[in-house]
Amino acid sequence: MKPHNMPGVFAIVALAAAMPATALGQSLKSSIVGSWLVTSVVDQYDSGQKVNNWGHAKGNMTFDAGGRFTQIIIGDAQPGLKTADPRKPDAAVVAYYGTYAVDESKKTVSFNIEAASYSARVGASFPSTFEVKGDVITMVGAARKDQLGQFRPMLELKRAPSL
Repeated sequence: MKPHNMPGVFAIVALAAAMPATALGQSLKSSIVGSWLVTSVVDQYDSGQKVNNWGHAKGNMTFDAGGRFTQIIIGDAQPGLKTADPRKPDAAVVAYYGTYAVDESKKTVSFNIEAASYSARVGASFPSTFEVKGDVITMVGAARKDQLGQFRPMLELKRAPSL
């Protein structure tokens, strides 16, 4: 290659390095590994209704390369739930940990729950669809049922910044 073409080559290499990993054909599993902040949670009911049961939800999901995950989502504090016992939450809380498996062809992640803040989920496996766009994941969980009917939780996650 002639020396006068070298700046163009460096520009292409720099551009490729700056592109989100998923744009370069990275696998779903390798693109989700790390720590993610929960930025939005909405429950999508089969009726089409979308309900935010959390207020300003906050939380974190972490995926390690070995197939383990943790998830915690905390909603706004509810004065009616407050007690003197610091072990009893005064906000809606979902906390899980366990293992996960990725189906690259279906773009799904199946969560195998080892322990949960809602004990009925322990031992269960739940598939979720994942769409990764750079540093944002849109996750749609498996169907669940509550007093309003069947719904799917829809989470938006943003990659946690490095310290």
